[in-house]
Amino acid sequence: MTATGESPATDRALQTWAEKHREALSAYLLDLVETETPSEAPETFDRFFDRLADDLAAIGLETERAPGEETGGRLEAWSPDPDGEVQLVLGHADTVWPLGTVENNPPEIREDVLEGPGALDMKGGLAQLVFALRALDALSLSPSLPVHVLVSSDEEIGSPESKARIADLARKANRVFVLEPASGPEGKIKIARKAVGHFTVTIKGKAAHAGLEPEEGASATEELGTVIHRLHNLTDIDSGVTVNVGQVEAGLRSNVVAPKARAEVDVRAPTADAADAVAAEIRSLEATLPGTELTVEGGFGRPPMEQTPGNRLLWERVTDVGQRLGLELEGTHSGGASDGNDASQHAPTIDGFGAVGDGAHQEFEYVKLDALVDRVALLSACLLDEPLPADPHRELGGNDER
Repeated sequence: MTATGESPATDRALQTWAEKHREALSAYLLDLVETETPSEAPETFDRFFDRLADDLAAIGLETERAPGEETGGRLEAWSPDPDGEVQLVLGHADTVWPLGTVENNPPEIREDVLEGPGALDMKGGLAQLVFALRALDALSLSPSLPVHVLVSSDEEIGSPESKARIADLARKANRVFVLEPASGPEGKIKIARKAVGHFTVTIKGKAAHAGLEPEEGASATEELGTVIHRLHNLTDIDSGVTVNVGQVEAGLRSNVVAPKARAEVDVRAPTADAADAVAAEIRSLEATLPGTELTVEGGFGRPPMEQTPGNRLLWERVTDVGQRLGLELEGTHSGGASDGNDASQHAPTIDGFGAVGDGAHQEFEYVKLDALVDRVALLSACLLDEPLPADPHRELGGNDER
């Protein structure tokens, strides 16, 4: 790559290159989907990461494989001049699908659609990345900042081993592109994400015979029922805070007053302040039934990706690039979380920048191939866009959700 370019001619060249390589892009994605990589099977990532590393090295990036302790580790690739500020591209190779899914549900291409387990979330984004970088290389175009790529193997299980490295890289990044799938078949880009928390509420009661001496017991199940109502009452749809008791476990058997009960609680909040407030409410819960005790464990594992000035400016830049390419991009707020939540604490971040389709984590999961071609051109053009200023307020001036 030898020259940076932002012009109508450059945009047309990127689009033309992506369109000409549609068939190769589809075949590449199919190959990635057929190579199974469940989060819980670390041994499956060797072949996958070796393939991806070879493809990235072939277009001039240096690569390094970091082994995991309990996961498949991660792959990093970067431009030969890694010193100073970079633009970070994040992806993950792990899927929620167990080994054998491809055999039972083989991926297939039908006209404009590639259907298969993990195609949308998020091997489509990885194919997009490889072909965007190939486009720049083939057209002798250099990104405005060195590119640093990190592909993890543990995003679907909360990024326990890759989270710290992502934060380190984001701290020296001018901007971050997260290649998670776009929202819905309309292809909306995720410009904000909620914080995600997990709490465990445990009730300790006292066992007694339910028929002979129930008055001697203290029912943990009864107390948990009261607590569940109190937890669900913390949901405020208008503010975006949701609390869901998704799993409960209580009692020993029907003729025993329950000595213990437990609830697993999912909590989502749109801002850090809202997350702190609802966490304080949950931690302040106390048992009300005499003879029972209540404890709360857990907290927020992913901070919110909020609409900071830097994030808003990056979104404006992306929509401007999209308009140059003839793409009317729409932003949305997501209740789910990704590595973008963590990266956005340190650098302007945009998420859902990957493949367009539907059915993530579902049997009908698919990618729209024509839209993936567009996303290849979009990513490559965004990598050419000039760096964001140190002070985003200096440039901000538009709507943050066009």
